[in-house]
Amino acid sequence: MRAREFVAEQKTLAPEQESPMQHTYVIPGLSASDPYNNYRFMVAIARARADYASALNPQNNGIDPFKPEWSSETAFGEHGVIAGMNAGIKPVIDRALKMTNTPGGKKLVTSEKSQEPSTTNATSPIKSFRGYPR
Repeated sequence: MRAREFVAEQKTLAPEQESPMQHTYVIPGLSASDPYNNYRFMVAIARARADYASALNPQNNGIDPFKPEWSSETAFGEHGVIAGMNAGIKPVIDRALKMTNTPGGKKLVTSEKSQEPSTTNATSPIKSFRGYPR
């Protein structure tokens, strides 16, 4: 017996598989090979459930002031990310984009050089002492 005689792609579920599963959906826009988008979709499911529950609550008119705004796209979550050590990465990325015919180009989402955040305390809390000028 050859494998092709008993292994077949299943286009529909058999009744003994379908009957016990209720409210089971396939989302064609999600790919099993894209775990990040699947994760984002599950986060959206959790948020949508909370939105739906608060919409059913008439005392606050469906508005929760403590709920952060939902964004369908994050700063770099849905796209490939390349972090270079210096500006020499730019021509390398450009060449790779050209070699692979990848549309969209590149987008800088950080600063060109490494900088301290504005919230960093640049003054030492330690009092200076003799022999250690400040």
